[in-house]
Amino acid sequence: MDFKKLLKRVSYWVFTRPKTTGFISFLMMLLLLSFLVKMRYEMVKENERREMSNVLGVVRQNFEQVLKSSYTSALTMAMTINDEGTPENFDQIAKQLLDNNPSIDIVQLVPDGVIKYVYPYEANKSVINYNILNSPQNRYEARKSIKSKLMFFAGPLKLKQGGIGVVGRLPVYKKNRFWGFSAVVIRLETLIKESGINNIDNTKYYFQFSKINPVSYKEEFFLPEKQEFKHKPLLKVTIPDGEWNLYLISRKENNIINQIYPSLLLSILLSIIIGFWVTSLIKKPAELQKLIEIQTKKIMEREAEFGAIFDQAPIGIVKLDSITGKFLTINKAYCKIVGYSIEELLNTNFQSITHEDDLAEDLANMEKLRNGLIDDFSMEKRYIHKSGKIVWVNLIVAVLWRESNKVMNHIGIVEDITDKKRAEEELKKSFELVSEQNKRLLNFSYIVSHNLRSHTSNIELISGLMEGIKSQEEQAEMVHLLQKVSKSLDDTMRNLNEVVNIRTNFNVTIERLNLNEYIEKSISVLEKQIRDKKVEVQNLVTKHIFIDYNVAYLESIVYNFVSNAIRYSNPKKKPLIVLQFDEKEKALSITDNGIGIDLKRNGENLFGMYKTFNNNPDAKGIGLFITKNQIDAMGGRIETKSEIDEGTTFTIYFK
Repeated sequence: MDFKKLLKRVSYWVFTRPKTTGFISFLMMLLLLSFLVKMRYEMVKENERREMSNVLGVVRQNFEQVLKSSYTSALTMAMTINDEGTPENFDQIAKQLLDNNPSIDIVQLVPDGVIKYVYPYEANKSVINYNILNSPQNRYEARKSIKSKLMFFAGPLKLKQGGIGVVGRLPVYKKNRFWGFSAVVIRLETLIKESGINNIDNTKYYFQFSKINPVSYKEEFFLPEKQEFKHKPLLKVTIPDGEWNLYLISRKENNIINQIYPSLLLSILLSIIIGFWVTSLIKKPAELQKLIEIQTKKIMEREAEFGAIFDQAPIGIVKLDSITGKFLTINKAYCKIVGYSIEELLNTNFQSITHEDDLAEDLANMEKLRNGLIDDFSMEKRYIHKSGKIVWVNLIVAVLWRESNKVMNHIGIVEDITDKKRAEEELKKSFELVSEQNKRLLNFSYIVSHNLRSHTSNIELISGLMEGIKSQEEQAEMVHLLQKVSKSLDDTMRNLNEVVNIRTNFNVTIERLNLNEYIEKSISVLEKQIRDKKVEVQNLVTKHIFIDYNVAYLESIVYNFVSNAIRYSNPKKKPLIVLQFDEKEKALSITDNGIGIDLKRNGENLFGMYKTFNNNPDAKGIGLFITKNQIDAMGGRIETKSEIDEGTTFTIYFK
């Protein structure tokens, strides 16, 4: 049938049945307006959901910030535990943590699950010796933390010292064995305050905070607002570190629907009017044509408006082919994020600008999207900017169009989070720097106490001997020895003063040092002990051997190993100490024929603090500990070979 004839017949039918045409117009307009009302309903609903999401997001971020601060504090407390499992300066460090972190009320150390250390003490002393692993209320979440080896926040629960709070427990391991927990306690009122819940306008929304009770398996609510909110608009997020549920609930039931009722009624009324209007206009095609032109213009203006919104959006928006990954539509913000022009992007795909380490995950998600397993996904990924730099983004992808249940294209929303990632990395580096600084400061305090004690002991010994000497010749010899020890003490003080400056700058000063010279200096300082025990010291290190090292460390290392070899000489043999240097391995070995060490029994604790392996009253158990830390700090390592009654060889490998 000819198209013109068909059009003529349809027109004839329309213009000869004005009431029927008017009724059809009424139905069509009602459907159209109902669709628009539905769109408005979805828009209002989305706006309210976005507003609630923003509010909930702020509170959630505050929660996570509190938990991160708690983790940092717990980790700091864990670092106070020495290799023997004993906390050092607990009260002092705990006070500093609480002074600097208002989101924490109490800190605890819980060896073997029993609370032994708590700060503040007076207000919380009732929890001392409380065994959390034997408590039905606490052991489930405590064991869960041990199993995962991660910090987990128990509660909210009733605290033994009174009140309600949450307890973050970080499992601590020493020598690959579970030592106990480093714990922080946050009272519920503090957690609510720091989360910012009290600062939210409560005339529109209110919060509820809950958790599944690990004993009763029932959901418990902890905020005073009413808990019956199933029929109210709400948003919910889960905070995995404590398995908490955080709800944001609208105070008005069906508030959005109430807003839509007037529009729906107006749509019906408008559809009726349109029906009558079309009926009256059937006989006026010219006016109808004009109306069509007006409506067409409005639609074009609306399309232009939406286009402007798309192009001027502050976040990157792209439409992509789901099969090939090619860009179909791109806004300016996306171009700014990746540094390419629209024309350049339209000739490529998202795979070409995605960082190779993130591409596999991205393509796996796209495969799930194409196969209908998911409708959307989000991830953090990296783009390669046109300039070559790395750009971190938060990507949200959702299906946009399907054909025969096959995904054809999708939309991607991209937010630049490079600055956020950089801030996280700087925070991590700052924490590592503080940890290293604390380690060096502790090591330095041991150097001071140990090395100065050796010199002062020699001075005291020589002074005592001088009191009983009458001949001028012996006195002169003692004075000579005293001068040598004093000079060595002065050198040590100068070196330690240099170490103080080094610690202040967080860098160890490295110098080109003659190894033979420092060995001879240590032998000279120990001359009295060598002579008394008739020790033969063979320094086979040639004078041309130089190493890049810190002065104070090298002096301390050589002195400690030689003095130990003298102290633990075998009374059944003539003591012999041999020092050699392997230039190929860049290693110094100190070998003696002393009493030796049972490495099978004491090997693991050989370099432990205050560890001694014989009944020598002069043994302090600190020299090897200091020496090992100094070698580690300089990037080197140490090996030990020893047999009982045969002797010991320490080999120091320089970096």
